[in-house]
Amino acid sequence: MRALLGTGAALVLLSAGASADSTSLAGSLWRCTRASDQSRFVITFYPGGGVGGGELHDGEVSPYIFDASRIKEGEWPGRWDQTGRRFTWSFPDQNMRIAGAITAPGQAKAQLMGTETASGVQSSISCTGLTKLPRIGEGLVIPRDNRFIDLEDGEGELKVPAGISLRPQD
Repeated sequence: MRALLGTGAALVLLSAGASADSTSLAGSLWRCTRASDQSRFVITFYPGGGVGGGELHDGEVSPYIFDASRIKEGEWPGRWDQTGRRFTWSFPDQNMRIAGAITAPGQAKAQLMGTETASGVQSSISCTGLTKLPRIGEGLVIPRDNRFIDLEDGEGELKVPAGISLRPQD
């Protein structure tokens, strides 16, 4: 299963057609840090407007999981939009929204700077481009109240297999 997920994530990067240092965010992958607690996470901007991501811990990414029963095949529950240097990234099943801007677009050291709003709490974030997805872990479960919990906690309900939010669109 992990090999399949890793292969899928690699395909995202190979088929993206855009790198993290270009002006367009389509196909890019980013490692972000929250200023509030220094926690880290990964986000991706799929070509066609879909999003994916997951929390980083000990070099492993736990993918965000979503309820696939509410979307059509080939669609993603989240969306991203970009106007010039400004962007928004939204993952509704995790109550996450990021709004910000690309700094130094087209340069090797391009960054995303912005504000994450998750379950009503805001934190400044900064992101750097990734060329390779970290190892994929178990995934995060969406509990009934839409707040993050660990898979081992048992209070949530697994909606789809872990890793699907980091796989490429067909």
